[in-house]
Amino acid sequence: MFAKFLGVLKTHRQSIRVIGTFLALIVAFYFVLDWGPIVDRVNIGHGLALLAAWMSWGLLRVLGLFLGIDVHLSGTIMGAGAFEVDVSPACSGAVPTTIYLSAVLAYPATWRAKLIGALLGIATIHFINVFRVSALFLIGLYYRQLFHETHVYVAQALVVAAAVALWLFWAGRYAHAPGR
Repeated sequence: MFAKFLGVLKTHRQSIRVIGTFLALIVAFYFVLDWGPIVDRVNIGHGLALLAAWMSWGLLRVLGLFLGIDVHLSGTIMGAGAFEVDVSPACSGAVPTTIYLSAVLAYPATWRAKLIGALLGIATIHFINVFRVSALFLIGLYYRQLFHETHVYVAQALVVAAAVALWLFWAGRYAHAPGR
């Protein structure tokens, strides 16, 4: 029975390695983003939240010229009139980015393909996140009763779905995925 088990492990060695690497990278990224001793020294989530807030504010300032709204920004807090939102580290796009990067880095591909995937993913996911934050801001400003449900149930899922779709695109286009 043990020999049969070893045979199964040997047959699926590459899949086990990919899944194990993926899980190890998820844990490593979690520590980098959330573990106190690291976050106290380098807070990547907060830095990405500042960047997302600043980029969203820039987009909303341009849209505000057409919509007649004056959007202000203070750190990660954006507002217009009495409505304000705080772009927290959880809204920075860091988590979907780390899941995507873990999948790219764990996948058996060349380092060139992984670099393309990493750059493509980081840029695309954060671009999508800026539009997500901006759209949520406008929903909260004009349709406040829909803000919570849209934020929690729709917008977060869309960024995760975009990250998965982006990984599938990368794996098929650049990493020469099996079964292609």
